[in-house]
Amino acid sequence: MSSAKKIGLVACTGIVAGNMMGSGIALLPANLAGLGSIAIFGWIIALIGALSLAYVYARLATVNPQQGGPIAYAGEVSQVFGFQTGVLYYHANWIGNLAIGITAVSYLYVFFPILNSPVAAGLTCIAIVWIFTLINMLGGSWVAKLSTLGLIAVLIPVVGTAFAGWFWFDPQLYLQNWNTSGTTDVSAVIKSVLFCLWAFVGIESAAVSTGLVDNPKRTVPLATMLGTCLAGTVYILASQVIAGMFPADVMAASGAPFAVSASTMVGDWAAPVVSAFTALACLTSLGSWMMLVSQAGARAAKDGNFPKIYGELDKNGIPRKGLILASVKMTILMLVLTAINSMSSDGKASDLFGMLTGIAVLLTMLPYFYSCINLLRIEGASTRNLVSVVACVFGCAFCFIAFTGAGNTELVATLVVSLVILMFYSWKKGTHQAIVDAAERAQASLVGQQPTLASADD
Repeated sequence: MSSAKKIGLVACTGIVAGNMMGSGIALLPANLAGLGSIAIFGWIIALIGALSLAYVYARLATVNPQQGGPIAYAGEVSQVFGFQTGVLYYHANWIGNLAIGITAVSYLYVFFPILNSPVAAGLTCIAIVWIFTLINMLGGSWVAKLSTLGLIAVLIPVVGTAFAGWFWFDPQLYLQNWNTSGTTDVSAVIKSVLFCLWAFVGIESAAVSTGLVDNPKRTVPLATMLGTCLAGTVYILASQVIAGMFPADVMAASGAPFAVSASTMVGDWAAPVVSAFTALACLTSLGSWMMLVSQAGARAAKDGNFPKIYGELDKNGIPRKGLILASVKMTILMLVLTAINSMSSDGKASDLFGMLTGIAVLLTMLPYFYSCINLLRIEGASTRNLVSVVACVFGCAFCFIAFTGAGNTELVATLVVSLVILMFYSWKKGTHQAIVDAAERAQASLVGQQPTLASADD
């Protein structure tokens, strides 16, 4: 791919921040309202872990840049981890993409009330997936430009709320909303961490797209750190000001939190404008996440862990067939979720969002963990590399906390999926070894027959 079509620093930072903010902040205030403003501690824990992981990927991109990011780094620790990560990371991303599509549709409801219907919302989400599949086929530079545009769009309402919203902030209301979870403070904080972690999923975006980035040794580390810092600052300010602007039950019932906050600050006319901006940000974020899915699939195929079709590239370096396959899977899952949601009398977009994000976050934690231990393997655990060691330890703790905050069903499902993947890996390795052994026996038999044939000729 020519350098003119590759992604530069500004666009790469836009992808990192846009992937996190476009998918992470739009509906989170509604989810966190069910826990209370005590979620501030969840944000702090998540931010420390996110910055640690950002440093891990920045450092790995400097000393060992690899296309595919977490998949490549896990494979360097162990082939079995590489296989497991390829499957987990790939599926976590395309499942999480549906949460982004649902968020976009939730904000588009302001313009199209019919989207309140689960069937109409589901079909719209599917249409959006295929539109951005086609856009991805145009190349990485197109996706990068749209991601930067989406980041600007989401920054307008979110940053506006984060700074101007303090004029409507009520400290008394903030305290009343402190813990609305109905559980202990410790339990509420732990649960909030899982939601907050979703907001930072995407830290590795630049590392995954290394093959599409111009001068990756410089661009990827800078974009990773800058994007994470930008997103983290805005997240905490915006979520906390909203916690002091509205009663928790009002915000929990909202399908478009920032449209509600904008209406309060500047008038009802702002709601549709903010909804349009937020929907645009979610849509462009979906586009760049789909690019990551295709790149992750291509890397897994290159390692021999996915069928070769996922790694077949066109002239622009885009795994076109892999993109189509991912979109087909998203379509099937969305149809299933739509059927389930249509049978529920009180289904809300934020509920579906919470379910999908919980699954996606947990599936992503093992790939993050393997990246941390790979950096330890490369640089060693010594005082000379103290910053890397600390970042890896905090990054691993980030993953442990996510599992701690998960519900029993989600945790068991993640464990079962991870173990089943190992079963498939063992079966695959056994099959491969059997083929190799058979070939060696055939070769040995052929060699053993050669003297007899030679004697016959004599």
